[in-house]
Amino acid sequence: SFFQALNIPTKITKGTIEIIQDVNLIKEGDRVGMSDATLLNMLNISPFTYGLVVLQVYDSGTCFDPMILDITDDDLKARFMMGVRNVAALSLKIGYPTIASAPHSMVNGLKNCMAIAAVTDITFKEAEKMKEYLKDPSKFAAAAPAAAAAPAAGGKAKEPEPEEESEDDDMGM
Repeated sequence: SFFQALNIPTKITKGTIEIIQDVNLIKEGDRVGMSDATLLNMLNISPFTYGLVVLQVYDSGTCFDPMILDITDDDLKARFMMGVRNVAALSLKIGYPTIASAPHSMVNGLKNCMAIAAVTDITFKEAEKMKEYLKDPSKFAAAAPAAAAAPAAGGKAKEPEPEEESEDDDMGM
């Protein structure tokens, strides 16, 4: 009769009461009634856990969101590196040298020197290979005939897609 009062279908099998189908008595966040607690106690089920749900964190007069407790070292490192990138970008834009912008400034300076060397007779070690390529590009096409021969035999050759250069990939080199 106790089960019938809670609308739980049962049957008696070999002297024991058997619940015919699954019954959800309570859900997370619901209050447990007296009859629910009595039934769970009779079945020797104790699915209760108690704890606090942190809504705000108070520290030194300031309230924070509880997400602040979940910050990892990787989160801190990512935020710091974002700040370093911003400092480098700002320093490059306004022309003010910092430790963060120095490598980029050097690479940009080398690119400017190579551009000058390409159109003048000035030469230096880093610009020699570029000048040699500009004089005779066919010297550097040794791998190109092997790659071009395979598509030519099979039909129409596919034109290679130009790669977009990014200043961040290899510091502009």
